[in-house]
Amino acid sequence: MGTFGEYIKSAVSSIRTNKGRSFLTMLGIIIGIAAVLTVLIIGDGMKATVNSEMDSIGATTISISLDTTKTDKTITRQQLREIESNIPNIYGISPSMSGWGTVNGRKGTADLYITGGSESLVEQGSVKMLHGRYFSKSDVEDDKKVIVLSQTSANYIFGYEEVVGETFEVDCYGLTGEFTVVGVREDNTMDKAYAMYGGDNIILMAEAPFTGLGDVMEYDLDDFINSFTIYLDSENKDEVLSKARSVVENILGLRGENAVKVSAGSGFDQTTETILNIITSVIAIIAAISLLVGGIGVMNIMTVSVTERTREIGIRKSLGARTSSILTQFLAEAAILTFTGGLIGMALGMTISFIICKVVDFSFIVKPELVVLVVAISTGIGLFFGIYPAKRAAKLDPIEALRTE
Repeated sequence: MGTFGEYIKSAVSSIRTNKGRSFLTMLGIIIGIAAVLTVLIIGDGMKATVNSEMDSIGATTISISLDTTKTDKTITRQQLREIESNIPNIYGISPSMSGWGTVNGRKGTADLYITGGSESLVEQGSVKMLHGRYFSKSDVEDDKKVIVLSQTSANYIFGYEEVVGETFEVDCYGLTGEFTVVGVREDNTMDKAYAMYGGDNIILMAEAPFTGLGDVMEYDLDDFINSFTIYLDSENKDEVLSKARSVVENILGLRGENAVKVSAGSGFDQTTETILNIITSVIAIIAAISLLVGGIGVMNIMTVSVTERTREIGIRKSLGARTSSILTQFLAEAAILTFTGGLIGMALGMTISFIICKVVDFSFIVKPELVVLVVAISTGIGLFFGIYPAKRAAKLDPIEALRTE
């Protein structure tokens, strides 16, 4: 045995001579690799699908608020405009305001929860307008008392859905305001949850310009706002986070007072990703146990092979084969078996994961580095578990080996 190529030829010849045993040796590796790869691909597809769904819910948000224990300042309307113009790569900002009121509708009296904000509120969720439009920047700047109703709210108040242009009165803490409907949007999860939560006393949802709502509730908007939300694309989150605090502190004159609190609303996305990673990792570890079993199978069958080929090894050693040559041949045989098993397992795992992803409607994502890692692991298993039988073969005494029947 002079060259590495001869070792490979000898190993391949031995594998072909014992096809059945070779297949059984590879079977554990095939199943293990297929199981691990299937779990990891499905896990990546699940994460991609969940992240896509999260993105469709709406923009990433960053919440800015003033610590009232450290400052008595508020944010004026002019300062809001300055803050928005000085923070790049955002969809917009919206001050935080809400109001509870009651309405007398066709189906009875109901509680109405009004979210007040700027036109950027449209970015807070997957808003699908059924009739009319969402309120605009000019509606906000002109302090218009316009409102966007949910589907359920429109039906409950007016008895039908297409109510653009209709007006109704809202009693907010004893203060009455008349709003004009400019749009009706499709119910979202929150609308349905609030409607069920209210039971017999149904809770309706709507959005209005914070200026119009503040006018109805008789707020002094330049002495009321102490928090707002920034809407942005998730890709720009880090950049905006790094600039938002300094911009607000500079405009409000709060530098050095540590009175501006910043929190990223994308924490839910990060938590979801962490949970999915943990689930995928745990299942992958469980599946990897089959790789260990497959490796032990390689060692067992290679040990049997050494026992069966004892006389052959004795003849070769008596003819001058070196211990290192015998060791290399058996390691090559183990590596070829597991490498081949890894390739078959990889193909099987990708096929199974593709079918499952299509059935459950997950994204099918195969990372090249994952494929390379799987093949490297399968080959490494062969070398690791092939060491013991290879050493046993290499250390055989040629005289004793020739005496074996």
